[in-house]
Amino acid sequence: MADVDAARLWSASGCQVLTHRDVAVPMRLVATTAGIVGELDAVGAGLGERFGWRGLGALSERAATLLFRRSGRASCGGGSRLLPALDGWVAVTLARPTDRELLPAWLGVDPGAACVVSNVDPWSEVARRIGDRRTGELVDTACALGLACAAVGECSPHPAVARERLGDAAPAELRRLRVVNLGSLWAGPLAASVLTRLGADVVTLESSNRPDGARQSPHWFDAMHAGQRSVALDFRDDLDVATLSALLSAADVVIEGSRPRALEQLGIAASELVAHGPRVWVSITGYGRDSSTAMRVGLGDDAAAAGGLVGEADGGPVFLADAVADPVTGLVAANAIVDAVTSGGRWLLDVALARVASAVAPRAGDARVTALSDAAPGRPVPPGATPFILGADTDQVLGEWLAS
Repeated sequence: MADVDAARLWSASGCQVLTHRDVAVPMRLVATTAGIVGELDAVGAGLGERFGWRGLGALSERAATLLFRRSGRASCGGGSRLLPALDGWVAVTLARPTDRELLPAWLGVDPGAACVVSNVDPWSEVARRIGDRRTGELVDTACALGLACAAVGECSPHPAVARERLGDAAPAELRRLRVVNLGSLWAGPLAASVLTRLGADVVTLESSNRPDGARQSPHWFDAMHAGQRSVALDFRDDLDVATLSALLSAADVVIEGSRPRALEQLGIAASELVAHGPRVWVSITGYGRDSSTAMRVGLGDDAAAAGGLVGEADGGPVFLADAVADPVTGLVAANAIVDAVTSGGRWLLDVALARVASAVAPRAGDARVTALSDAAPGRPVPPGATPFILGADTDQVLGEWLAS
């Protein structure tokens, strides 16, 4: 961890203004983030300048851009809540259009119950119904349904990245690396953005039928993908799936954020491709690729809570900053990619949001430092990013990468 003035960085970056006023500075998170950014800047990423405050601005930029409010037990983006259960606290996210449809089965109520009517806020009904249920039962049921739910602190501290060596390859330079980014939302795209800044040829590949949901925030999305090229393919079409496989084989680095089964259903297996294609495959998931967790849904706020990456205020846990597990995971993944490429070998890197959160979460013995009161609003994405048009570069990339 870097030696930093954590209170100053946490405040000046805008992270404190997004966090409950009474929460102590998360020293381990601040120092680790600054240390990772320092390592990436040492090879030319320029993240300290890009985000400000030794890179801590990466944790607050989205919220500053989208004008999110201060969090507490409701996330600053509004999609997640921390709620008391019978034997602890759970974090629940209802950010996707289909999440409310899952509530009757999760809560054990009639599908016509008021809590799932689309024009009614479901949170008070959810809070009422889970108060007499145990966290383990709530999490298990949510996992089976595909709902993002976690018990606070359920993941004990683990290494953020699980590395599996799958073969040999000579060390390579970062410039002109061919990178395919299949990741969406924040963590994968941030890792890809870092590699773009390091001179890699980065292609973001989306489904033409189901593009990245982050496109709903075009100003922030366009800036995140600046300098990259866009390819769109129909994952339901056999010819496009064959093209997808060929592009992945032609890449040096693949970044993806799908649960393993999603690609396996397309006939794409990371371990097989790495043996003869990309030298580094980065799998970003909520809880890791292990069979017991591979299908579990995890998003930035609830995965942070699972790892214990929360603050304490008003007698219970509160969220830190904005979906904090997402940007930290993006930086961790980028740093792991740089290390793997420049060290040599062929690697499968398993990067899980909850494990990253647990690695940087506060510990019992950490010093308690009070946050500064003069919290700043953070630095929004600067204007002027070129619109990142879905599929605009498909023909060009296919012609260059698959010409042989």
